[in-house]
Amino acid sequence: MTPTSVKRWIALLIGVATISAGVLTWRGGQIGSSASFNDRQSVGEQVDLDNAEVDVTIEAARHARQYDRYLAEYAVADGLDNDAEQLRTAGKPELADLAARQADQRRQAAETRANDAGVFGSLTLSDPHSAAPTTPRVFDLQERVHELRVLETTSLGSSGDLQPQKWADKSDRIRVRIRNLTYWVGLLLIAVVTLTAAEVTVSQQLRRSGLVFGVVCIGTAWIGALATGFAT
Repeated sequence: MTPTSVKRWIALLIGVATISAGVLTWRGGQIGSSASFNDRQSVGEQVDLDNAEVDVTIEAARHARQYDRYLAEYAVADGLDNDAEQLRTAGKPELADLAARQADQRRQAAETRANDAGVFGSLTLSDPHSAAPTTPRVFDLQERVHELRVLETTSLGSSGDLQPQKWADKSDRIRVRIRNLTYWVGLLLIAVVTLTAAEVTVSQQLRRSGLVFGVVCIGTAWIGALATGFAT
């Protein structure tokens, strides 16, 4: 290879390395926008989940207070039943019946109020024609919290599947790709510097060595970029 052809190849490779560095930089910026989108998605879903958790806590606390009131009403009803028994024992059936009716009304009112407040589930409906149970129903706070979380999460989106960590992981993987592309761009810039130095040197041996080194750098950079960051 003549000195003139070597210089022409060096000039061509300088252009190739420069353009390649520009392409890899462009690709890094392009996928960087996807990382920004994933970050916004992750933050948005995390905010939604945090707000939903606050709503669940407030709602569960309200249900717990309503259940305490429900138990208090049943305690009053039990007291009226005891009064009714004592009145019957004392030979006052009319007053006993009145106390018994008041006890039933207390229980019915407690059931209606608790159902309307959603204490036993949002799908529980009050039936004014059905008799209230004589003993209070059980209220499981942890189970109610779980139900409320499911309802809140489902209401946040059509899929009801909010996974902020998934978007954050995607963003991290994209940033790894961008970092890899940055390394290969750096290698291409080294090739540009080496080829430029080889072009201006007076030593034919150094010029040929610079040409070979530039070719190796450019080839390595493209192979590495395609393998670790350029492709999706």
